[in-house]
Amino acid sequence: MSKHETLWIEAQDFEEKGGWILDSQYVHLMGCPYLIAAGAGQPVPDAHTRVALPRQSNWHLWVRNRNWAREHAPGKFQILLNGKTLDKTFGAADTPSWTWRKAGSFDLSDTIEIALHDLTGFYGRCAALIITTDPDYTPPQELDAFRDERRRLRNIPPEPQFAGDFDLIVAGTGFAGAAAAIQAARLGARVALISDRPLLGGNGSNELGIGLSSAAARQPNAREGGINEEIRRLRDRHKSFRYTEALDRLTEQEPNITVFLNEHVCHVDKQAPLRISGIIAENIFTGRLSRFTGRFFVDGTGDGWLGFYAGAKYRFGREARREFNESLAPETPDRVTMTGCLIGNPGGPRYEDAGKPVPYEKPAWAPKFPSEEEFGRVILSPESAPWWMEHSGDFDDMWQGEEARDELIKIAFAYWDFIKNIWSGRKQAENLVFKRLSILNARREGRRLVGDHILSQNDVEQALYFPDTVAYAGWPLDIHHPKGIFSGKEGPFMSNAHVPLNFIPFRTLYSANIENLFLAGRDMSVTHVALGTVRVQATLCICGQAIGAAAALCLKHHTTPRGIYESHIRELQQLLLKHDQYIPRVHNEDPADLARCAKATASSVSDQEVFNLERGYRAELMPLDVPRATMFPRDVQPQIDSLYIQLASDREDPVEITLHVRQARDPEDYKSQEDIAAPTAVIPPKSESWVEFKVNRNVDVRYVWVWLAPIEGLSWRRIESAALDHSIAIGGDDSGWQHLKGIQQHPVRMEKPLEVKAHCGPENIINGYGRIESPLDYAWVSDPNQPMPQWVQLDFESPVDINTVYLTFDTDMNNPPHVFPQIDFVPKCVRDYTLACFDGHKWITVAQIRENFMRRRIHRFTAITAARLRLTVQATNGDPCARVFEIRAYRE
Repeated sequence: MSKHETLWIEAQDFEEKGGWILDSQYVHLMGCPYLIAAGAGQPVPDAHTRVALPRQSNWHLWVRNRNWAREHAPGKFQILLNGKTLDKTFGAADTPSWTWRKAGSFDLSDTIEIALHDLTGFYGRCAALIITTDPDYTPPQELDAFRDERRRLRNIPPEPQFAGDFDLIVAGTGFAGAAAAIQAARLGARVALISDRPLLGGNGSNELGIGLSSAAARQPNAREGGINEEIRRLRDRHKSFRYTEALDRLTEQEPNITVFLNEHVCHVDKQAPLRISGIIAENIFTGRLSRFTGRFFVDGTGDGWLGFYAGAKYRFGREARREFNESLAPETPDRVTMTGCLIGNPGGPRYEDAGKPVPYEKPAWAPKFPSEEEFGRVILSPESAPWWMEHSGDFDDMWQGEEARDELIKIAFAYWDFIKNIWSGRKQAENLVFKRLSILNARREGRRLVGDHILSQNDVEQALYFPDTVAYAGWPLDIHHPKGIFSGKEGPFMSNAHVPLNFIPFRTLYSANIENLFLAGRDMSVTHVALGTVRVQATLCICGQAIGAAAALCLKHHTTPRGIYESHIRELQQLLLKHDQYIPRVHNEDPADLARCAKATASSVSDQEVFNLERGYRAELMPLDVPRATMFPRDVQPQIDSLYIQLASDREDPVEITLHVRQARDPEDYKSQEDIAAPTAVIPPKSESWVEFKVNRNVDVRYVWVWLAPIEGLSWRRIESAALDHSIAIGGDDSGWQHLKGIQQHPVRMEKPLEVKAHCGPENIINGYGRIESPLDYAWVSDPNQPMPQWVQLDFESPVDINTVYLTFDTDMNNPPHVFPQIDFVPKCVRDYTLACFDGHKWITVAQIRENFMRRRIHRFTAITAARLRLTVQATNGDPCARVFEIRAYRE
């Protein structure tokens, strides 16, 4: 037994961290969490800790540190020992890798004090210290040996501890993984939900805050329902921009879910070459290993780690054009991926106003951006942190995660140099100081695991319908430029092409070669190009819900995911509809739904409802007292025959007006001074209507903007909360156009909008659809001229035994949701209602709800033999009408 003493001091355990931040993103790549001095160029306060030494001796101190930019050593720091600054400087080694460096030898006893003293504020980092009495001891550099030594010195058991046996194990708690867990748990599966972060939500968590971007941002009537809508409604109700609290609430409500935080999957146990029996996860803080066993597994890690360890087939980078005949793919395959960006709240605003001009000198290690003309970006505000602050796509984010994040740090400082010293609007930034920068990288692409079908560009653009469709997408083919911010005049996109509403088959959601592995999130089975449309959070969420339902059916039928596709796909689709997942072209045919055979009646019916899939909230008329412009993305096809805009006239006489049509490469770029067309139209007096302007032009770029000159007595309708990439501007004089903040637009259509009277009868609640499908397949809408309460009723042909009722209310699924909540807006919905059954003698109230804000409500009660079922609406939010899409009745 050694006579020497060796102590391991982990940086994460410092008693006072001062201004140093704990970073645990890369434990799987470098071995343990570390402290980073994220001071944006201003040295941060010291981190302190005390260590009790077992005896007086000559002690040798080692420090694990990293020089993250070797040529410049920006992250230097020193060690203070008992208040004395040691001679060595750390963060300056001649290697970019994590390394141990000896600080020196010291005669010490009792309790010592150690401090990390930052010298630069430029992201110096320290992972651990070792203090030993052994003069010949050298800490291990190689990663596996480092981990072994860490376990030995911190008394971490080398063998994994059993953490439980589950029906379904979900690794990754982004919206896709969380939705899979919630849906499976609701259907009776015992679920382990495992996160490698301290909280739920993945890229949408409180750490990062990516919003629930959606197909509805570009497609009418396409907002995702089910668990996705529950998450959104909880967020809006509680006025929270982030989604972690909503996911916490939904998972806490499910007794079948056990959540495990801070656990990174690091190994897979195989029952056979094609089947997983369990996983091992390492706690990112303690290093302890846990073993989970299960029957089915979901890789929701985003980067495909579970599938990778299981030996699942996967792809990384871009496919060759010839493989899927994708016009947007490169000629030859490569390993280029879409990158991430630094996002999240770093503890305050990124920039602060100093109240006086403050010069800025770019650090030598940050790149230099070109002139504004060559930069190829539109900047609206010096205080923004644009999504296009990306590095080039040739970093391997899987194995170079920390290096890729560090490249984004360099880019952030180069961008601030551009704002302060190059940008034409730099006067706006002269008083601003760069104060904070998030160190969290929200990545867009990693491994893509291979399923029985690989969704491709042609599948998406042609909107191919699959018999096993379980979800849909509608975001553009949003593929970022492989050069990132260095793409210059080519702009931030490789593609941002509009696509029609398109369909996601179940075969993209399970592994082609691991028989009990589901694929949830951006690691689903798609090409690099098709990833552009499916990768947004709301789309991935509904894919996750489909996986959760499929896992429950696998357990029910003792089959595999492929077995569900081959033998039970219709049952899966019907199960998803039952749980409010919208599947285009699929309607309710559930034989267990007793409501389908009932007759529906209502207290009143609206005859004033107009079928109109105009998105957004109709706002006021804006007088044409100044030049007004609006930007919008063109349709799938480049040809524009006509444009229709909504104009009103207070004039007594008709008046001719010219519509100036221009092109743009960016949705905020109002710089063009050249009309590609200038059609005219005559506006009739005393009217408001859609006015046609004949354009007859091909538009080669993604965006079009139009403007109107001032004309007295004319107004242009404006819509709030409009579709994404729409905007408005005023001005047009020598100072240019002034882009108005907020997601709004003046409506412009490429086809004449049709407004048809909608059928609002009570039979719509059993028409098989959970949202508006057509003027005939609509919703029950009560007469707006009749006061509340209003009711809708099901009369059964003969009495039926029921104990469960599913209600689906209208929460305006045609309104496009955006990442910013409508803080002062209460989304419309039935608020107060009563549900009652008539047993042939009396009405029995089974539910009485106040302050409802959810679209889907499920009520369970003791079985009743009912002749009638009545929903009575006492009050609504933001609507004079009661609106109900669907009522289902079951004996479950």
